[in-house]
Amino acid sequence: MMPPNSPSDGLPQVQEALPPFEMVYDRYHVQVYRYLHAHLKHEQDAADLMQQVFFQAWKQRQTYQPGRGTVATWLLSIAHHRLVDFYRQSRPSLSWESIPEGAAADQNPEAKVLSEESIALVRRLLEALPQPEQELLALRFAARLSSAEIAALIGKSEAATKKQLTRLLRRLQEQYRRQELETPLPDLLEPALPAFVAALLQVYAVSPSTTDVHTIRQSLLALIRPVS
Repeated sequence: MMPPNSPSDGLPQVQEALPPFEMVYDRYHVQVYRYLHAHLKHEQDAADLMQQVFFQAWKQRQTYQPGRGTVATWLLSIAHHRLVDFYRQSRPSLSWESIPEGAAADQNPEAKVLSEESIALVRRLLEALPQPEQELLALRFAARLSSAEIAALIGKSEAATKKQLTRLLRRLQEQYRRQELETPLPDLLEPALPAFVAALLQVYAVSPSTTDVHTIRQSLLALIRPVS
């Protein structure tokens, strides 16, 4: 468990407000990767950018101020700026093709078909959204930030952020229902989530490969140890 962040009481010890680098990477790499992947839609680009984000975070670790936000919001702010730079340099075409369909080993064939159809529809709906709304959903469902953390990143109040998210999700769900009638998943008496929300969560539930996680971790440690 990570130690709670606390202000440095006016002393020049901002670096100590952050946990050890290895702990930061181990705890937050999935959040950062999912956020990047939600925008880039390509596994290798997301992995490469994730490494850049954490290396930049280490170089700028003295800029982290616990009183201005959580470690997650600080990292996602860096990730956002790296994305902007990436788009300026490459302008890649967006595609959902590389997103895994998710684990479906325990589903029967009917449930699997419904899941694939639902995910395909949700992907189309998300692709049609303007970039600011895609960013909002990526922060909430890919990076799994709270409304308060998102509010700190986008410069709005928590109440306004919650309202914006709620309205956006209601609009998307209504669009989903108009295009495909929502039915309960087979073998479930009371579905815990509407099919739309379940599909939305699955779309964003992408994780880097174990090999990439280990390789990037080792590369980062090799970069920072000589000058630690």
